[in-house]
Amino acid sequence: MFQSQPVQIQTSNFGGAQGTLFNDNTDASGFPNSGGNVFIDPERPITQIDVCGGWVVDTIKTTYRLTNGNFATFQRGSPVNQGNLTSVQLNENEIISQICGFAGYYKFYDQSLLIKLTLVITDTSNGNVRVVGPIGGMNQNGVPGANGQAGPNGVADGKFFSVSNPLALAGFEQQGKAQLGIAGISIVKSNMVE
Repeated sequence: MFQSQPVQIQTSNFGGAQGTLFNDNTDASGFPNSGGNVFIDPERPITQIDVCGGWVVDTIKTTYRLTNGNFATFQRGSPVNQGNLTSVQLNENEIISQICGFAGYYKFYDQSLLIKLTLVITDTSNGNVRVVGPIGGMNQNGVPGANGQAGPNGVADGKFFSVSNPLALAGFEQQGKAQLGIAGISIVKSNMVE
């Protein structure tokens, strides 16, 4: 059942804190200059998400539906690499009900990063579920590694995270780098579907 007023909670950061802080929730609403009139739609917030990931997650490009009927798209991290792009289009009845993955120290790169991401998508009209991922966390042969392990000489000490009802993404990006664009991710949650 939907509640009349949303409550938003932001998780701690999963992964590293190097680079520049970003927050799609505040950027989409134009906060603090929006006058409080435009927000991300809490019932159907994300309409498309594109993720590039090889050994780690490099890029996340997200399109949000706004309460005024418009859309806002934000690309975070590295430039899009068509070779390792996973593009997810959600239909009118679908929501991302869970985002999970691994984040933590990656020995090969000598820094903490967002290593692997998986999306659980639910069709609210019939309860059907589909899973996209894992994205990232690949070894040198392009095969997903266990527990966030990836790459030659690049054993990652990733820790699992899982967040329900994501509204928007935030975190730290290393914008413009060919790889390693997403250092860490924090997820803004909404209680509108709980």
